[in-house]
Amino acid sequence: MEEALRLSYEEDTVIAEIGGEIDHHRAVSVRSQIDEALFKRMPKTLIIDIGRVDFMDSSGLGLIMGRLAKAKEIGASLMLRNPSARVMRMLKMAGLDRIIQTTKT
Repeated sequence: MEEALRLSYEEDTVIAEIGGEIDHHRAVSVRSQIDEALFKRMPKTLIIDIGRVDFMDSSGLGLIMGRLAKAKEIGASLMLRNPSARVMRMLKMAGLDRIIQTTKT
């Protein structure tokens, strides 16, 4: 099974690379680890890289939306890196493509 989360840090940025599947059970663990890093580091930017995600359901959208709220709480911005075409469709359906910056690397 692929590692669910890899956290790294660059200056004022927390980078959360998520891999494998994001379902309800994995989302809980990933969410708490990202939140812990956010409140410990107080970065200016949170980058969530989902390029290694094989599957994501609505729990994944909830994970992203919740991290957007947490980032805003501490004055940070959120960037979503490497979303698949399927994830981009989900973001557009939810209207999140207009409020979350996305990038490809």
